[in-house]
Amino acid sequence: MTSEQHESRWSLTHTGNRVLLAVIIGLLVGWIGALAGATGTAHVIVFVLVFAITYGVLTFVARR
Repeated sequence: MTSEQHESRWSLTHTGNRVLLAVIIGLLVGWIGALAGATGTAHVIVFVLVFAITYGVLTFVARR
């Protein structure tokens, strides 16, 4: 990348963007789980699992 080329501020190479996207997807899936009847601990576990998987996939894709 030359000095005249700038990486997009929405690029997945930025850790904050990957975290934000993972949180949004985790909240969306958690919300769907809550609508399906998941409560308390199950709701938190679903959010954490989805967050971790999403962040891992985004990190893998960003490094390619």
